Amino acid sequence: MKLLILGNSLTHHSPAPQIGWTGDWGMAASAPENDFAHRLCAKLEAAGKTVDLRIRNVAEIERNTVEDLGAFLSEELAFAPDVVILRISENSNDETREGFGVLYEQTVGLFRRDPFCTVIAVGPFWQSEVQETLLSGIAGRCGIPYLSLAALHGIDAYQALGQFEHAGVASHPSDAGMEAIAEVMFEGMKELGLLSGAKIVPMPSDEPVFDLYHVSVDGVPVPLYQLRVSKYPLNRPWPGHERPIEQSELASMLTFDMTSSVDITLTWFEDIRDAVVRPLAKGVSVAYHDNTASFTIREPGQYSVEINGRHHNLHLFANAPETNIPKPEDVTYYFAPGTHEVGNLQLYTGESVYLAAGAVVHGGIQAYDVSSIRIFGRGILDYSKMSRHDPLIWELDGIVNLVRCENVTIDGIILRDASWWTITSFNCINLAFRSCKSVGMWRYNADGFDFVNCQNVRVEGCFLRNFDDVIVFKGLRLAQMPRGYGDEGMKTVQPLPYEHMNLQNYIVENCVLWCDWGGAMEMGAETVADEYCNMVYRNCDIICASDGAMRIQCGDRAHIHNVLYDDIRVEYCKYDRGPVFQHSDDTPYAPEDKPWVCSLIKIWMYCNMWSHDGILGEVYDITYRNISVYADEGLSCPNIAISGGDSTHQAHDITIDGVTFNGVPVKPEIYTNEHTHSIEIK
Repeated sequence: MKLLILGNSLTHHSPAPQIGWTGDWGMAASAPENDFAHRLCAKLEAAGKTVDLRIRNVAEIERNTVEDLGAFLSEELAFAPDVVILRISENSNDETREGFGVLYEQTVGLFRRDPFCTVIAVGPFWQSEVQETLLSGIAGRCGIPYLSLAALHGIDAYQALGQFEHAGVASHPSDAGMEAIAEVMFEGMKELGLLSGAKIVPMPSDEPVFDLYHVSVDGVPVPLYQLRVSKYPLNRPWPGHERPIEQSELASMLTFDMTSSVDITLTWFEDIRDAVVRPLAKGVSVAYHDNTASFTIREPGQYSVEINGRHHNLHLFANAPETNIPKPEDVTYYFAPGTHEVGNLQLYTGESVYLAAGAVVHGGIQAYDVSSIRIFGRGILDYSKMSRHDPLIWELDGIVNLVRCENVTIDGIILRDASWWTITSFNCINLAFRSCKSVGMWRYNADGFDFVNCQNVRVEGCFLRNFDDVIVFKGLRLAQMPRGYGDEGMKTVQPLPYEHMNLQNYIVENCVLWCDWGGAMEMGAETVADEYCNMVYRNCDIICASDGAMRIQCGDRAHIHNVLYDDIRVEYCKYDRGPVFQHSDDTPYAPEDKPWVCSLIKIWMYCNMWSHDGILGEVYDITYRNISVYADEGLSCPNIAISGGDSTHQAHDITIDGVTFNGVPVKPEIYTNEHTHSIEIK
C-alpha cells in the first residue's frame, strides 16, 4: 500500500530550537516511531499490509498561500498513492478559512483523478466546531469518508502538557495522543475495507494445491490452484493428438475479488535473481530479497508473476467485486462452491449456467441452433478429465462449443485444460465474451477462442494463455460429419457448411494474451469466406508471443480489409526461446541458446496444406496504430513481414502509424515481396 499523509505540525515539524522542539517528526511525539503517521504504519504492517509511507507538512494549504496546487503537490501526485489521509485544518482562521476550504476540496479532486486512490478526511485534533463542520461538509460533497477526532477532545493525557515549556508545542499530541489518532485512522481504514482488499473464496477440498512456492495476500497465506502448462514451444504437425505430459510443467493460479489495493508476498523455492509482473504497462514494481518477492496490486486486472524466467509462473486474477449474483432458482444450472462432474452439458434456448466462485465443474458445454444463452460466474470449467476424439469431432470436442447460435454471453468464468480449442463458435451471431480466463492449456492445438465464420463479436477484458493461436478468426469448409451427440435429430449425418457466412464486426479490447505457440492475434490460417471486415483490436497486451504477435494468414479466397490494431503492447523476454516442430517422438526440444524475438506483424497469402479453396484472396486497408514494444535489455526490435500471393492477389494499403521500442519511436525493419504495394510506416 502506498500511503500518503498530508498534514501540519502534528504530522511533521522540522527542528525549531527557539521553541524547544528538536525533533524532526510529528510534534510532540517522543520519537519518530511514536508519531501518529508511524504508529499507523506499524498497525497496518501488523495487520499484514506492506506500507510505503510518505508524509508532508502542507500547512501552506491551511494558510491559503498556495497559488499553483498541482505544482505544489507534484511529487505527491507522481507518487500515485493508494490512500491519502488529509489531516489538516488547525492553522486556518477566519481570514483564511474560505480559501483553505477551496484548496482542500481541490486537493481531494487532484488525487481522486486516480480511480484507485482512496482519500480520507480527518477532523481537527483541537476542538473546533467551525473546522469540523467545514471538513465534514467537504467530505460529504466529494463523497469521501470523514473520520472525526472528537472523542479525543478535552483529554489532557492526549496532549504533551508539562513536557515542553512552549505552550504551543505542549498542546500537541503526546505519545498517547498520537496513538489515539493512529487508532482512529486504523479503525476507519479497517471499516472501509482497506486492510484486506481481497476476497478469496476457499477452493474445493479435493482440488490439487500447488505447493512449489507459497503466496500470502495481505499477510495471510493462501492456497494456489494448480495448472498444467506448456514447458516449452515444442509441437507436432496437425492433428497432434494427445501431447506427452513430459512436455508440460506445473504453474499456479490465484483468483480473488478486490475492493482496494492488495499486497502480495511470494516465497520462492530458491533465491530470486529476477522478478517481474506482467503486463508491464500496469507498472507493478516488485521488491525482492533472497527468496521473497512482494508487490501491490492497485487495480483489478489479469497478471502474470514471473520469477527467474517464465517457468512455474503465478497467474493472478484480481477481479472487480461480483455483482448481481443469482439465486439457484434464477438460472437453469447453478453450480455452488465445490466439485461437480457434468460430462457434456447441452444448453437450449434461454438457458443459463452459473459457476459460483469456488466451484470446479468438470466437463464441457455445447449449444446447437439456439439463442439467448448465458454462461457466467467466477468458477472453473475444467476439461482435464476428458480427451478429444480420434478422429476429432468438430462440434463436440473442446470446453465450449457454440454452433449456429445467437445472442450468447460468457462472462467471468475460468476455462482450464482444453483437449483442443477452448471455446469454438461456428456460424454464430452476437457473441459477448467478458472477463473470461483461459489457462492450463498445454495439449496440442489448445487454441483460445476460435470464431469460425461468425459475426458481431465482442471479446472484452479476457486473459488467454494457450498452446496454439490465442484469439483466432477462421473460415472453414469441413468434410467431416457430426456424429452421436445431442438430440435424435442431430445424429443424422450431415455436412458442416460454415463458409456461407462472412466474418465481420469484431471488437477485441482490454485483453491480456500469452501465446505459447502460434499467433496471439490470428486471422486464418483457413480463410474460407468471401470477406473479413470491420475488425478492431484495441488496448490489449500481448505478454508472450511465439511466432508472431499480430498475424494475418490468408490461406483461401477471403478479402480481408478494414482492420484496425490500436494501442497494442507487445512484450519480449530474454528467457524466451524459439518454437520447434517435433517430427518424431524422440526429437528433443533443442533451440538455439539465444533469446527468441518473433515478428511483431506478419501478413502472408498462400495456398498450402491449410487451404480449402485453392483460390488466393487479398489483404488491404489494414491499420496498425500506437504499437508499443517492451523488450528486455539486449533484445533487438522485432521485424515486420508482409507478403502477397501473386500479381493480382496482393497485400496493399497497409499503414503502420506509431511504433515505439521501449518508449522510443522507431521504424522496424520490414520485409516484403514483389506482391505488395502502398505500405507506409509513419
